[in-house]
Amino acid sequence: MTMEKIYYVTEAFISTYNQGTDLLIIKTNSGEIFGLSSEFEICTKDIELVSGHYSADRPYSQALWVDFNSEIGTTPAGWSDISGTKIADLIIGYRLESELQVHRFKGN
Repeated sequence: MTMEKIYYVTEAFISTYNQGTDLLIIKTNSGEIFGLSSEFEICTKDIELVSGHYSADRPYSQALWVDFNSEIGTTPAGWSDISGTKIADLIIGYRLESELQVHRFKGN
């Protein structure tokens, strides 16, 4: 029996679409951390720039988004990958692999 993947999630804003999205925090085989918008099938390493409470003053357009491809993979980043980074402060909840909804932590 395989364990279901659990993804940590942030709220983010994509200036190209002028819309918010949830980012699943993933880790590549080489150890890079990306935020994946499964809604738009794009991802970014600029998680800190695009995540958190929306503000019209933030430079969202400076974030580099790339099309998601299978080489990046869908391995969830573990808490040990995230803790100690600014990304940890932006986590709003988690999503199970088999679900579309985000389970928000209390207060988010």
